[in-house]
Amino acid sequence: MPGLKQMMVLLLAVCGSAMAILADTPVKSTQITVYNNNLGLVSQTRTLDVTKGASEIRIEGVPAKVDPTSVRISFINKNKAIEVLEQNFLYDLVSSTKIFDKYIGESISYKTKSGEQTNGKLLQFDGRNLVLQLSNGGLKIASAENIADYDFPSLPSGLILKPTLQWLLSSKIGGAFESEISYLTAGMNWHAEYLMVLDKNDKDFSLNSWVSLDNQSGATYENAKMKLVAGDIHRAQKPAPVRREKAYAADVVTAMPSFEERGLFDYHLYELQRPVTIKDREIKQITLFDEVSASAEKLYLFQNYAQSEADNPLEVHLKFANSTANNLGIPLPEGVFRIFKKDIDNTLQLVGEDRINHTAKDDTLDLTVGKAFDVKGRKVIANRQKISDRSETISVKIDLTNKRSEPVNVEVHEIMSGDWFVKNSSHSYQKKSNIHLVFPLTVPADKSVTVNYTFQRKW
Repeated sequence: MPGLKQMMVLLLAVCGSAMAILADTPVKSTQITVYNNNLGLVSQTRTLDVTKGASEIRIEGVPAKVDPTSVRISFINKNKAIEVLEQNFLYDLVSSTKIFDKYIGESISYKTKSGEQTNGKLLQFDGRNLVLQLSNGGLKIASAENIADYDFPSLPSGLILKPTLQWLLSSKIGGAFESEISYLTAGMNWHAEYLMVLDKNDKDFSLNSWVSLDNQSGATYENAKMKLVAGDIHRAQKPAPVRREKAYAADVVTAMPSFEERGLFDYHLYELQRPVTIKDREIKQITLFDEVSASAEKLYLFQNYAQSEADNPLEVHLKFANSTANNLGIPLPEGVFRIFKKDIDNTLQLVGEDRINHTAKDDTLDLTVGKAFDVKGRKVIANRQKISDRSETISVKIDLTNKRSEPVNVEVHEIMSGDWFVKNSSHSYQKKSNIHLVFPLTVPADKSVTVNYTFQRKW
């Protein structure tokens, strides 16, 4: 004898749409958590009308990229009385191609551009030509480019207008009950953007930050409570990647201070302090934190492999501490820093940009701004002497030239290999690691400085 669940499912299949309830009641509340890796978690509360006994409930307008395996529905304080037998994701949406496919073997009619009306059974349609069987048994092949419009008796069964979630329920009670529905969806991303404006001294700066939220999930969320998670959560691998779509709209929100930051497991969570509407195919920008004033150190970097020669302009870097003492001291999400400076007429000019990783409180940021025009480095191998088959001594000469009207701070970074040590050097140095040798220097205005050092290595 079949069990209760099997009997309920069979009963629903026999009764069909007569017991289906379309849940068009408004959403009472929505909460969205957006992650960095093309993922969003949607939780909604709404009141649903449940029929006592066996029933079917459908909710339209869910994201087209919902993960059906992640869907969860619960009835607050009623889960023991209302049992969920099945849940389905219906996504066979209406399109002209699918309508033609569903009507193969069925009667349709069309009107040509000249006004001729033709009726018959559709045998084939390939997008360019269609084949009809006429009422007299004859066949007619018509070119689609000559047809003005088509008439179909009704919408074919199985096609729906919007992506839909469907549940089969077995309930001991009937009435309007509050439910919680949650699911994961692809097509949602966020990243941070930082606007840094340098003062005349290239040291002090002001910093603004934005969150750019990209919604390509296929649904709009009205008055949602939004949370952002910074960090790379691990996910089970899927057999095929989700296709990203182009954004069609943008919105910028510049309202009151927006986000409150707190820890979540091994990540950081940023909660928007007001509801927000997130439209489908929209990029929305929201202020992450208020403008702050801080200070940075400007330096020039000349980095090379120890055994190679070079003749290049130096990289310009800005270093600063993400600390409370520097008016920062908050976890900074991954994003793009754009560095600007005011010209003599007070217009902003872009001088460089760089991408940062998630940066914790009290960490130091090192931004690469660009290549210097007036500060150059030249490195040559002055001498190379073989000691044995697996060891040698190398003498290096590095010339640093500063054509600017003020002194500059320079760091020479040598990337080492093997087991090595410095035998002698004209300048002080720091052995940062087993592969990292650093010479911190100041090069006077319109002057040059030469560094000579010799190291021995074995391998």
